[in-house]
Amino acid sequence: MTQHRKDAMKLITTAKALELEFHRLIESQSNISFGVAWASASTTSYKLLLKHRNKIRVAVIGTHFYQTDANVLADFVDCDRVKFVLQTNGVFHPKVYLFWSDDYWEAIIGSANFTAGAFGKNTELCTLLTSDDGLNFTELQALIDDYAKNARSVTATEAERYRHLWESKKSDLRKLMNQYGEQPARKSAIESSVMGMDWESYLAQIKKDEQHGFNERLDLLDRIHQAFASEPRFMDIDAQSRRAIAGLPNSVIESAAWFGSMKGAGTFKNVVIEHPLHLSNALDAIPGSGTVTRAQYQRFIKEFCKAFPNGGDGIGTTTRLLSMKRPDQFLCVDSANLKRLAKDVGINRPDLLDYNRYWDEIVERIMDAPWWKSSPPASGSDLKAWKARAAMMDALFYEPKQH
Repeated sequence: MTQHRKDAMKLITTAKALELEFHRLIESQSNISFGVAWASASTTSYKLLLKHRNKIRVAVIGTHFYQTDANVLADFVDCDRVKFVLQTNGVFHPKVYLFWSDDYWEAIIGSANFTAGAFGKNTELCTLLTSDDGLNFTELQALIDDYAKNARSVTATEAERYRHLWESKKSDLRKLMNQYGEQPARKSAIESSVMGMDWESYLAQIKKDEQHGFNERLDLLDRIHQAFASEPRFMDIDAQSRRAIAGLPNSVIESAAWFGSMKGAGTFKNVVIEHPLHLSNALDAIPGSGTVTRAQYQRFIKEFCKAFPNGGDGIGTTTRLLSMKRPDQFLCVDSANLKRLAKDVGINRPDLLDYNRYWDEIVERIMDAPWWKSSPPASGSDLKAWKARAAMMDALFYEPKQH
């Protein structure tokens, strides 16, 4: 027999309270109908609903922006009682849950979708209503039934297609929340002094470089570019120029340590001078123009690591070479700039930054910045800076060692 709540309507203001009410209602009531914009498959409430799926009378779930978990569609393939809104002129966005037995009903209406966020870290506000609160049960039921008219069940093939799309959109959805990779940022994107700049603002800031100088940095990058162009492959470039490209002490470019000094990287120095084959193969994986893809970057890393069978590779040496070949897309990250960079954009545990995290949390974050996506200037030093816009971030975050 269903137990009736004795108190009047109440507000649900916490995720824990929401979960407790859902569990109570799913287990105690005989019938369930709901309409929500999105649903996740990972919550305990969802898993409990699956155990009581025979109680579902009408369920309508939206899929806009691919926010609904693909596993939800898979769980309800060919189910005529659970339908999905696959296409709308606007966003299907209700959050109404109806539970009833015999002549008694309860409903939860408010801001909470059936998602991990709503049942976790989100700030939500819902109202729990009952038969005793004067609302019309038939009206609520008809509302959900009406939602179902613009929805339909999905086939196994459609659910699989949705999964492919959902997987491909995951990264983009995380980025909208300023999450790059698996690590959530410690601050919002607008709190970064750099990532929200347009090109004109960014250019003005890098021109203020007091450590090395704006034009001097561009001159160095010109000389590095000439060194790369002097031979078809890195291994064929003369040893002193290879050292300059790598940020090592050399006799041809005095300022080569700018953009990341690798003076203390002894193993790297030996490889650059004596055994450059794998470094050369790695650099061959990075095209000279066009956007470098993650797959190309991963090929670079694979070849780069072959040069260090006994260890000695690292983010600093890796990104130094990348930023010199493609200063438009890569920033050399080392002990001189990582602390300030991490603080500005909210990177968690920068001391644990590895090759995957570098791509996810730094390269992709840079490529989403308005200044990075901007159109190139017409000519002159501004155009040169634009062609080196990722590497030039060093001018903003470089912090000289205190002696």
